[in-house]
Amino acid sequence: MTPRLAARAINSSSRYSCVWKCARHDIRALSTLYQSADTNGLLRNSKLPGREQRVGGRNSRGIHASAPVSASSKDPYQVLGVKKDASAAEIKKTYFGLARKYHPDTNPDKNAQAKFLEIQEAYDTLKDDKKRAAYDQYGSASQQPGFDPNAFAGGNPFGAAGGFGGFQDFARAFGGSAQGDMFSQLFGGAFGGRPRGGFAQNSRGDDIDIGVTVGFMDACKGTSRTLNINRVCKCSACSGSGLRKGASRTTCTSCGGSGARTYVIDSGFQMASTCRSCLGSGSTIPRGGACVDCGGEGHVRQKASVKVDIPPGVEDGMTIRVPRSGDAPLSSSGVPGDLLVRVNVTPSKVFRRQGANLHHEARIPLHTALLGGRVRVPTLDGNVDVRVPSGTQHGEEMVLRNHGVPSVFGGDKGDLFVNFSVQLPRSLTPRQREILQQYADEVEGRATPSAPTSSSTSEQKPQSFSEPNEASKPQKEPKGTQNSDNGTNSFTHAPPPSGGWLSRTLSKIRGLTGL
Repeated sequence: MTPRLAARAINSSSRYSCVWKCARHDIRALSTLYQSADTNGLLRNSKLPGREQRVGGRNSRGIHASAPVSASSKDPYQVLGVKKDASAAEIKKTYFGLARKYHPDTNPDKNAQAKFLEIQEAYDTLKDDKKRAAYDQYGSASQQPGFDPNAFAGGNPFGAAGGFGGFQDFARAFGGSAQGDMFSQLFGGAFGGRPRGGFAQNSRGDDIDIGVTVGFMDACKGTSRTLNINRVCKCSACSGSGLRKGASRTTCTSCGGSGARTYVIDSGFQMASTCRSCLGSGSTIPRGGACVDCGGEGHVRQKASVKVDIPPGVEDGMTIRVPRSGDAPLSSSGVPGDLLVRVNVTPSKVFRRQGANLHHEARIPLHTALLGGRVRVPTLDGNVDVRVPSGTQHGEEMVLRNHGVPSVFGGDKGDLFVNFSVQLPRSLTPRQREILQQYADEVEGRATPSAPTSSSTSEQKPQSFSEPNEASKPQKEPKGTQNSDNGTNSFTHAPPPSGGWLSRTLSKIRGLTGL
């Protein structure tokens, strides 16, 4: 069986609306009431002529009004002692009996005259079909002077003569607008009138909020998701009527079919609130006539799948509105609410987004930064090779036009900013250190020891045939000796000895021959 909606949950959306009417001589009182309104309660401590009242405060239940202004507000049916469905003949017969009993000429009791006036006034109300129908529909308010039974069908409850058109005319009288005054902001348009023929208005269904998580690339290029939601829909068994097959609704006995309950306050004020029995519809479902599936509510909560298109360029935290995919209105007419999809975008490890622009950090080695070269950079459409100019500094940027994210509101794409990060080597080989040392010495203006060439050796003059002493003998050094230069190590080749093999051979011959 389809799950029903709790009646209390459905009825909670209905709100009480107040309609205030007054005569022209009470404009000053309305001005004081208009200025004393606040957002915590509808009206607080508003001083009306001759009486102090509190209407619709925070802890009030429904609408609270003062006591009846006269004894004429008594129920005429109770005064005569007849039932509400009594015929005109029964009412007339009962009236004549009570009139003879309480007539002042025949009854010496002091209270007989007052009782006789109540009986006469009650009979005046019930003997007239129009007055009786008005009392059955609007209650004691229909007994007030100048009351118009067509008040809640779009007219003035006090008639056209000397009438005052509610808070809309009141706002115009003091220079305000009917749609933008303070009462419209406080009460959500409860004073803005209603369609003719019923107190219940066409309402809009509630919105449904739901979240969805998408990846970074899906958010940039666009994607779609199918979401499963639980929303209020019309009952398919009764088509939203709430009635069992063959049953029909009956007129509400609380409001008489008007959908409103009226209350009268002193000084000509009249208030109306939505009838709690029928919720403003003017009719109720009879006992045993409710739909089995929805329990007479006309709506059930069902699971539904909604496909949501996520446009390219959507950002984290944005909300996508899917029209008329929310809850159906609880009234018989109106449009469903919307589905509000809140998008959560997962961050990227490659890009950093800033609006429609993207930022990427490209790491390049030291030699590429010094000599120039190329580096591969990822984009939304794939990898591209980017030329790195020679002498690129750490932190410099290069802009790739139209390689960013498309705007969700239309227009051109953003740009891709490539930030170059120069990576230094953590260790060097001896050859790399020697080259860098030579570069450093040349930049700082220091002389670098250079190895003699073979041509310089061949141009040396031959030595004499005298025996060289030990001091003149060259000191042999192994190849690849590490030299120290200002605390830095550089690797160079050792120079060859000063004498050749011919000089050494002649010296040995001279020593043997004694020459």
